[in-house]
Amino acid sequence: MDRRADPRWPKDLILLLPLILLATAPSSQGLVSDGFAGTTYILGRSEAEAIVPANGTSFDLTLPYKVEIILFDSQGSTVPVETEVQFWRGSYRYQVVSHRPVRGQMSYTIPISEQRFVAPVEEGESVRVVLPEGYATGDRILGRARPDPDAVGTLDGRTTLIWTDPEKRAYIDVSFYREGAPRAFRLFLLLLAFIAGVLVLEHNMSIKRLRSFREDAEIEGAEEEGDGKELERKDRRGEDRDDEDLEENDGVDKDRDDKGRT
Repeated sequence: MDRRADPRWPKDLILLLPLILLATAPSSQGLVSDGFAGTTYILGRSEAEAIVPANGTSFDLTLPYKVEIILFDSQGSTVPVETEVQFWRGSYRYQVVSHRPVRGQMSYTIPISEQRFVAPVEEGESVRVVLPEGYATGDRILGRARPDPDAVGTLDGRTTLIWTDPEKRAYIDVSFYREGAPRAFRLFLLLLAFIAGVLVLEHNMSIKRLRSFREDAEIEGAEEEGDGKELERKDRRGEDRDDEDLEENDGVDKDRDDKGRT
């Protein structure tokens, strides 16, 4: 059936249009619908989505990386914009211009490496970081947020960190990990301690065995040396007796010779 010949086709398209608009809305729309006035960073495993409030026709951003900026209105629809980019002293300066006033948000994506997120914070700017689902931060060994956040909460089951009105331009640095990582890490440390204890015990036992072997060897050596000396003494006694016998025999022979001469 040809849809173009069906008079209901335009009506069906009109009914489907809201669904199409909802499908094109950003995935983070529900996370930022609470009206937070600052910049929100929604962290994933390998990238973070930045959400910046927008109200007007021209918007300026300064970022340390090159990104693609998308403008959404309050309904979540994409707004056509013209973007001008200038690179100056290690930073990208963006000017985003819309042909009509927009009250909504700008969005761009930045990469994350090794479960660590770093972003600049302008003086007087509020920042919110939403950790990935099932992740946490705050452990002094596994990772924490610097500087310390002004508030910690939850949003749709995900941990949120909020910095409000920083005194000067700085960087926020958030290291995060799976919620079960501290317990697994403690178990790992206990296992290492157990293995180290077993190795130390085995080492001490080996030293004791070596000492025992050495003492036994020394005793056996002393006994063998004593037996050798005793044999040597017996041999010497035997030799002395032989010499005495020889001397006696020589004396007897001499006496006989003397008697024979007389």
